[in-house]
Amino acid sequence: MDLKELREHLDRLDNALVMILAERMSLIPKVAEFKKTNHIEQFQPEREKQLLEAKRKLAEQNSLNPELVEALFKEIIKDAHRIEAKIIKGES
Repeated sequence: MDLKELREHLDRLDNALVMILAERMSLIPKVAEFKKTNHIEQFQPEREKQLLEAKRKLAEQNSLNPELVEALFKEIIKDAHRIEAKIIKGES
């Protein structure tokens, strides 16, 4: 493969990552509505801890930097909290 082909492959993977993230984030309003309807606390520290630990372990198993993966998921969680808060508080 030459550099152009490698970059094209990276671009396809980047696009797939964005699409998967969009699919993941599309579930957040449903989670928020469920929490709101069932009077479940928005913040679930134990769930977040388990998720981050699992993703770090998965990163290590796949020769990825676990700090990078944890940082990415912390940002994803942060945005999920923002979306959930709007829905749970009834904001638009």
